[in-house]
Amino acid sequence: MADLSIEVCGINFKNPVVVAAATPTKDAKWMKKGIELGAGGIVTKTVTTEKLLQRYVRPRFTVLHKKGWPDVFSNYSCEFLATYEPEEWMNEIRVAKKYANNHNCVLIGSISGTSIEVWEKLAMMIESADIDMIEVNFGCPHPRETERKQGAELGRDVETASKVTRAVTKAVDIPVFAKLTPEAVDVVNAARAVVKAGASGVTIINRYPALDIDINTGRPLLHGTFAGVGGPWMRPITLKWIAKVAQAIDAPISATNGVWTYKDVVKCIMCGASTVQTCTALMYSRKGYGQLKDLIGGLSNFMDEKGYRFITDFKGITPPQITNWVKVDRESRIFSIIDEDRCTGCKLCGNWCFYDAISFGDNNIAIIDKSKCDGCGLCVSLCPRDAIRMSEKVYLGDYS
Repeated sequence: MADLSIEVCGINFKNPVVVAAATPTKDAKWMKKGIELGAGGIVTKTVTTEKLLQRYVRPRFTVLHKKGWPDVFSNYSCEFLATYEPEEWMNEIRVAKKYANNHNCVLIGSISGTSIEVWEKLAMMIESADIDMIEVNFGCPHPRETERKQGAELGRDVETASKVTRAVTKAVDIPVFAKLTPEAVDVVNAARAVVKAGASGVTIINRYPALDIDINTGRPLLHGTFAGVGGPWMRPITLKWIAKVAQAIDAPISATNGVWTYKDVVKCIMCGASTVQTCTALMYSRKGYGQLKDLIGGLSNFMDEKGYRFITDFKGITPPQITNWVKVDRESRIFSIIDEDRCTGCKLCGNWCFYDAISFGDNNIAIIDKSKCDGCGLCVSLCPRDAIRMSEKVYLGDYS
């Protein structure tokens, strides 16, 4: 059977699936739930001294593109940081840590400071609670309008993020990961900078600050200002940054955002991640926190089916296969082929061919003119009956 364990910075995770810092880790009770369901790690909700970030707006969660839920949608929300004062939060952490120890689960403390001194203080408080690792939150999409730089606003300032990283890593003896933002920053450069400043690894990447509005009034949704957006659609963006960062730094990566199924976990690891964090899958899926079992079980089954004994057998196999844009194949000629037994004569493919290669015969069964077909793949990808294939093996995905 597959061995799902992986070592990160000298710490053993029984599996790479980690619950991200968010609502599902808002207190010891909910952290216990994730621990019981088998998570390899738990990142506690981010603790702060900023009063406004401890007070929540209502409502703070909604769904964009709901007709696509639960497969493709946007998690649009604005929940801030832990509601506890740091001293109170330590009590929650100690309870969760004791439970985590009994279940072989790694506990990671997330912090957000308002000054170098506060960052250091919070880091030392977290370490004193016997936490295993620290994640410094340079990516939260919400605090950007508070009077001090925090979250994504701080993460965009690579110099300041480096100063905070250096201060935190000097203040504690446990590994420190920097959670980065994709907002208006080169994530690779940011990753290089925080690792140079002492970070043991990086978390790639947080959600985007965003805006959506009510079409009847023009008013921003929810609380009336900007919110954070993420969801399954973010996976390709997350994978891009994981792969780029993996090629640029020699430090472990924890993946987050866009993780919805076990396939997403696999893809993150293949691109170079050591652990894979999830939040939206636990909050927005039909199974709620029970989705953890599907992620872990699906990963285990995948490894058994493919003959992978260890996570390291397929970790990082993607970056070496990424082709230079100048060298991509521009010479091969391929074309589409109709499976007449599957074609229903819907004629939709005629709308998608910009090369006049598709006509229709008896019962409107599609016909491909190979001499005209450009091999672009659009009709193959969109056919609702999967009645079109390419003449040679191509990589169009499994449409999930």
